[in-house]
Amino acid sequence: MYSLPSGRVLFGAFELDLTTGELRSTGTPDPNHKVLLREQVFQVLRMLLEREGKIVTREEIKSRLWASDTVVDFDQSINATIKALRRALGDSADNPRYIETLGRRGYRLMPAIEYPGSAPGTAPGEVAAEAHPMRGGWRRVLAAGALLAVAALIVWRYEVYRHRITLAPTDTIVLADVDNRTNDPVFDDALNAALRYEMAQTPYLNLLGLDKTYATMGQMKLPPTTRITAEIARQTCNKTNSKVVISASIADAGNGYHLGIIALDCGSGATLAEEGTDVSARSQVVHELGATAARLRRKLGEPAESLARFNQPLEIATSASLEALQTGTEGRKLFQAGNPQAALPLFQRGIELDPDFALLYEEIGRANGALSHYDLMTSGMMRAYQLRDRMTEKNRLNTEYLYYSHATGELDKAYSVLLRALEIFPRDVSFHNNLAHTLLALGQLTRAADVEDETARLQPSPLYFSSAAGANLDASRFNEAGSWLARAEASKFDSPDLRMWKARLAFIQGNRAALDQVFNREAHVPDRVVVQRERYEAQQGHFGSSDRWRLQASKLFSHPVDMSRGLISSALENAEAGRLVQAHKIEDRMLQSDLERGDRMVLALSLARTGRTEEAQRLADEVSQEAPLDTIVQKYLVPTVRAAVKLQERDPKAAIDLLRETVQYDLAYTQSFDYLYPAYIRGLAYLESGDGQSAAREFQKLIDNPGLCWEFITGPLARLQLGRAEKLMGDNASARKSYEEFLNIWKDADPDLPVYQQAKAEYTQLKDTGNQTRRLLQLSR
Repeated sequence: MYSLPSGRVLFGAFELDLTTGELRSTGTPDPNHKVLLREQVFQVLRMLLEREGKIVTREEIKSRLWASDTVVDFDQSINATIKALRRALGDSADNPRYIETLGRRGYRLMPAIEYPGSAPGTAPGEVAAEAHPMRGGWRRVLAAGALLAVAALIVWRYEVYRHRITLAPTDTIVLADVDNRTNDPVFDDALNAALRYEMAQTPYLNLLGLDKTYATMGQMKLPPTTRITAEIARQTCNKTNSKVVISASIADAGNGYHLGIIALDCGSGATLAEEGTDVSARSQVVHELGATAARLRRKLGEPAESLARFNQPLEIATSASLEALQTGTEGRKLFQAGNPQAALPLFQRGIELDPDFALLYEEIGRANGALSHYDLMTSGMMRAYQLRDRMTEKNRLNTEYLYYSHATGELDKAYSVLLRALEIFPRDVSFHNNLAHTLLALGQLTRAADVEDETARLQPSPLYFSSAAGANLDASRFNEAGSWLARAEASKFDSPDLRMWKARLAFIQGNRAALDQVFNREAHVPDRVVVQRERYEAQQGHFGSSDRWRLQASKLFSHPVDMSRGLISSALENAEAGRLVQAHKIEDRMLQSDLERGDRMVLALSLARTGRTEEAQRLADEVSQEAPLDTIVQKYLVPTVRAAVKLQERDPKAAIDLLRETVQYDLAYTQSFDYLYPAYIRGLAYLESGDGQSAAREFQKLIDNPGLCWEFITGPLARLQLGRAEKLMGDNASARKSYEEFLNIWKDADPDLPVYQQAKAEYTQLKDTGNQTRRLLQLSR
């Protein structure tokens, strides 16, 4: 294989410009009609031409088009690219004239290739033999002139090459704050936000995240409120090994303004590219900022195809109202600082200023979600979804994801959106992180952990290290979780979540000293400590201690939703432990409360497990009607509650039937009742029906996934239920071992727990039976 020269190449009825990627059909009436190929389509055609009729494998296409760390459905993407290329050539897979498919091997270009100015069949660099010796002199003169022209062209192209700007996909760009040289303060926040939206809309540019920017400024002893001047941006650029600084300015110019945008080399500070324009009216500033930035993007080397696709006018993608942009930015700062209640009025004000500001509806939805106002969250997400055509492609994809995942709950559609997003924006950490969350919700824990690992590698930070540690814990990959926690400590990353994951890992591994160390360190955040201790105490059968910690927690929580969630979870734990009086007391209180959807389903399951089936069924039906499309509601939560009701009604077959469709979601992380609850109820139904083998298989699922189950009472109870299943199968030796494992976990459990008392009685009977069997065997000998 050789590299193709610059210029043009002929094959069949087509001519390809290797410099611009333009394809022209030589057989059309209009010889000037050209088609600009998409970058991936152009690269595949170029590979086929380079091979001159030899096979190009799918693996080679994958390596050429995508970086090794890209998360993409490669088979689907390659198929789509080949299909697009065939469409451009008017070719057919069934009756090919240009591209031949060789099954399981790859693709081959069928027609011969030629180069304008060469004899047919001549390879690049070769000169055809002279056709007539009498013309040799003239040919030499012409050749000399041609050589001079070629030399001049080479010199010109070298100068272009020497001054070109090349950005690799991994090159990051630091965005400075807009230098506002006017007396109008609205330009500060408004234009900063607008410029970031403009530059972030293209996958060609890889902006340094604001979290990384502020963290680097912190290392320079600069507070996060410091304006990011061009000089501070350059220092940040060098410290983060970034490539370019982009800095914009606005200044008064008579009755109008002058906008300027400049790209600086991080190391030397030299100007790489710059653009500017005069703006006649204040209302045109946002539009002109976007147009000027787009011209700068072209000078930074962004391909024409990319510019055409990722160039939503900035006043449509955001707002033409500077006041709306400013108000929205102020609200976003409050939201990111953890104050959604204060952010909401600002978002609402922004909508009043511009009712079509699509991104602010999304912010309203997110803020209401953070406040557990789920109806208002859904309303905001729906309105943003309706206005998504006004957004950049990147923001539109994010809005579609939020709509399907948070508003309708259609996780399969959310998953598809994220795959499309990552195909276009393969290094965007937010899409990676959202994909991991979606996979967790779908019960694909190992894949979720893999994606979180990749996210943390793409953007090392306390947030993503914490997410990677948590996802690996959920997937029961404890060595990997410990590795991320150790790397976070080595990197001096710290956060409450990182410390709580450390506590959870210590608890699962039985490292009491490490657990106490975390709890002692977290004493200044008592609400987090008491919640974790309440869960861990109940999981070990210490319900008296758990009650005391829960009472302490109820005095600390400022938000009623947090208090309700802890109480409802406690009701379900009491139900499973056989403490029906305590469970009923909490249930009665919660039935009088205004609960969000996930908490209502926990309450419904608790009611079903304590025999209050009518109330449980009513809540399940209510939630089912509210969320008819929600994957988790329809495929996990509602079937599990209804199956628990059937179990109480002594109809195990109906319970098993109801839970058949939940199997693929058994491991789902639902933010309601998790812990493989469908498998646990399914196992109880099999026990009730006398099928010990099937019951054992279900309970083993919980035992095999301790990262998901160990902080809830059903984790240890699964070993007790497994013992009962093994006893039903006649395998008393295995049954005794399972009982012993359960009783060892609950070795100092509260002695009055009904389920504990029953387990000890059953184990004693099982041992007595085993002893009698052994005596009979000894006598028979």
